[in-house]
Amino acid sequence: MNRLHQWFAISSLLLFLFTVAMILADYSREWRKYQRDFNRVQIERTQSDMRQANEALDRDRLTQIDQQLQQARAEQQKNEAQIETLQEQLATLGARKFAVNQDYQFSKSKYDAQKYEYEEAAANKRSNAQGLNDALKVREKEMNGYLAELEKATLEEKAANDELNKYIGKRSAAQQEMDTMLTDYTRLQTRLNNLNPGFIVTSFRNAPVFDFMAPSEKVNQIIVSNLYYDHPFMLIKRVDRCTTCHQGIDQKAYEDAPQPFKTHPNMDLYLSASSPHPMETFGCTGCHGGLDRATSFQNAGHSPNTEEQRKEWEQKFGWHEDHFLETPMFPMKSIEAGCYKCHNASPEVPRASALNNGRDLIRIYGCFGCHKIPGYEGIRKVGPDLSTVSGKLTKDWVRKWLANPKEFKSEARMPQFWWNSNNSGPYWDKRNVAEINAIAEYLWSKSKPRQLPAGRAGGNIAAGKEIVENAGCFGCHAVGPIQEAANQSQTRRRHGFNLANQGSKVTSSWIYNWVKDPAAVWPDTKMPSLRLTGEEAANVAAYLSSLKNPEWEAKPFPEVDPAALDDVTIELLRTNSTDIEAREKLKAMNAEQKIAGERLVSRYGCFGCHNIPGFERAQPIGTELTEAGSKLIAQFDFGFLPIEHSRHAWYEQKLHDPRIFDVGRVKRPEELLKMPNFHFSDKDADAITMVLTSMVKEPVPLEMRDKTTADIAEGRQLIAEKNCKGCHIIEGAGGDIRPTKEQAQWPPNLNTQGFKTQPLWLHPFLKDPGSVKLRPWMSARMPTFYLTETQAATIERYFSALDRVPYPFISTEIERNEEKLRAGAKLFEEMKCTSCHPTSAAIPAGKTAEDLAPNLQLASQRLRPDWVIEWIKDPQRLFPGTRMPAFYTPDQNGVLQGPYPEILGGNAQAQIEAIRDHIFINVGGGRAARGGSATR
Repeated sequence: MNRLHQWFAISSLLLFLFTVAMILADYSREWRKYQRDFNRVQIERTQSDMRQANEALDRDRLTQIDQQLQQARAEQQKNEAQIETLQEQLATLGARKFAVNQDYQFSKSKYDAQKYEYEEAAANKRSNAQGLNDALKVREKEMNGYLAELEKATLEEKAANDELNKYIGKRSAAQQEMDTMLTDYTRLQTRLNNLNPGFIVTSFRNAPVFDFMAPSEKVNQIIVSNLYYDHPFMLIKRVDRCTTCHQGIDQKAYEDAPQPFKTHPNMDLYLSASSPHPMETFGCTGCHGGLDRATSFQNAGHSPNTEEQRKEWEQKFGWHEDHFLETPMFPMKSIEAGCYKCHNASPEVPRASALNNGRDLIRIYGCFGCHKIPGYEGIRKVGPDLSTVSGKLTKDWVRKWLANPKEFKSEARMPQFWWNSNNSGPYWDKRNVAEINAIAEYLWSKSKPRQLPAGRAGGNIAAGKEIVENAGCFGCHAVGPIQEAANQSQTRRRHGFNLANQGSKVTSSWIYNWVKDPAAVWPDTKMPSLRLTGEEAANVAAYLSSLKNPEWEAKPFPEVDPAALDDVTIELLRTNSTDIEAREKLKAMNAEQKIAGERLVSRYGCFGCHNIPGFERAQPIGTELTEAGSKLIAQFDFGFLPIEHSRHAWYEQKLHDPRIFDVGRVKRPEELLKMPNFHFSDKDADAITMVLTSMVKEPVPLEMRDKTTADIAEGRQLIAEKNCKGCHIIEGAGGDIRPTKEQAQWPPNLNTQGFKTQPLWLHPFLKDPGSVKLRPWMSARMPTFYLTETQAATIERYFSALDRVPYPFISTEIERNEEKLRAGAKLFEEMKCTSCHPTSAAIPAGKTAEDLAPNLQLASQRLRPDWVIEWIKDPQRLFPGTRMPAFYTPDQNGVLQGPYPEILGGNAQAQIEAIRDHIFINVGGGRAARGGSATR
């Protein structure tokens, strides 16, 4: 008891020390350091701007103004007494004017009230109306008297001011000019004073207890009203505190500053109030991921982009994996993944090229065949129809192809099912051969015999090569190795299979029938018809048949080991029998009965990519990926691999080597992972991983979703399926065939196509492009896609919706005006339009394809009249880089000026309309149709 006071003193001291330590820890958080560092960056930037502003001053003029100011001050001092007298007089006059104005205002308010009473009484014919009118006149006289006094006082004040300005006017004018010259410098000086008020002031206002007043160091947060975290049984609003550290993120002056102060890229698209994604509405974590309320680097959920960055962060920030954070940030290489949650209505997200590339890869490789993926419903299977495989391929070729497609050609998209991480080794060498043979035998047993017409012999290899290189095949296909698909342009070049080694795969006769009419060989094919003649088809067949892989042809397929076949059969029988029953059944089987290819096709999901008889109603075997980006980390099997425990790390590893997670595990064959190896490159895997992590379970209000219309979304889907961008530029992207051709042979740019062409012309052209010779000199051909009426209309609506023009009914009527037509004909001749635009299908003498533009005979039926006007006005605005010259240019006032002032009074608009009228009425052989619609 005697020592109680000692223990009390000790505990009190400890409490005090811990309290102080707690306060120090709270006021030493890392975000405060970042804000102090940014304050120093701002001070340095402001001082630099001040130096630039100071250097930009006109020193000579500033010196003159300063001298004028000194002289004016000296003169003002000489007249100090007069100035003081005038200032006193102005003060007296001002007070008098104020008093008179008050009297006038009070009198006027009373007058207005009496005026209302009189008007109301007069309107109702009351007996006191006359008395009210008399009183109103008295009040009006009083009010006018005050008004006269006010005007007199105002004039006296003005006279005194004018007199005063004679003494101080020069100084005021000089001071005003100097202030104007120093505006920028003064503004920066004020900013610098606010940024750096001094050590004492800064320390005091950010000190504990006193920081409630006006601290410069504080947590910044954005409360995002329409974006939520989807927690069990509740939705929690996002409160983003990222700008606590990222102080310069929305300021354009810090593009070259270090992180975390760097300006956000693409400010026209993000953060700024004028952008589609203002920061106050969308915040930060809704797009980037991460923990919104965090104020430290570790807790915010940053994800390293590379292994080198990971090591750097571990040393610099003490970074480590946060196993409890379900929504870490996307690494920079997957940053576009945040776009998908709002922009999932159409197959492409504007300005998200990496994300779009990943979605294209999923479509091209057919991932949706095994996995349910939103946005890929109803798309045709990516692999060829195997119901008639025996009429196309040999059984030996199929066996070797299944064993390793990349061995036949390195660009093969068919994945590798055998000899992977979990089925390689001496035992598996024999078992794999047995499984492959079983599948091949099953396919042949189900294949329907089909006899195609005999191909045309005697094709010319060189001529066939020229056709393949020039007719447009390279919009979808390549021959031999091509550049890795690092972007959409290169991915679209892989839309069709690589044409290498076709001579070692199929016969010349089959190739002939295929290129002559693909739909006749396979009605569901995506391959369009190039309308080749018999001779052209024979030449192409001869060329493709010459592309062979001799090593492949010479390599035999191993013989099937009976013991391995028995192992496969017993395993498959055990799925619905006991081991004893399975072995008894095996004893009773002959060699053909042991070949259980049907069950292996079902196990490996071959029907996901191919039409196989007997599997028409089979369901996908893969995991649904609808919410792949929200799958809990605890639900991933990382096996024994030493990789980062994150979604993107697991998906990347899965795409690089799908079965590696079985390594080190003890499993029966039927328990092994089945996903095949596509041998994706790093860039392919990154792009697909981005798509997978983008598909999150997160509620997004309708008003914040992409506003893409159904017409545009459906059109984009069809454009992607047909790979139109492989040849054409659409929405500013595409034209991937261009590097393989001379500029004169480039397929046309389809930007503004909806505004450009008439629906009545476009519909039949899409259905049958061969019926129109628009650019007969071009070697590349617009193929026939066998579009249905609905598909053709979908493309028309898409183009019209993009350009926001009427569809399908439009007016193409041109009012006939003889004076205009004569002027148009003269302008047409003077501008030498026919030197580029032929008026027949023949190439003019002395001209080459490089010199020519579209045939104008079709203009009245093909083009919209308004588009022609805009095209002649400014071709470069519609098609940047076009060879079409601009005959009309605006002057300094923005008024169009033409080269022929003597025609139509030099009125540029009238001249342009005259040219349009001449083209539509005279060159086209008659005016265009008045309007209408193709049959829908």
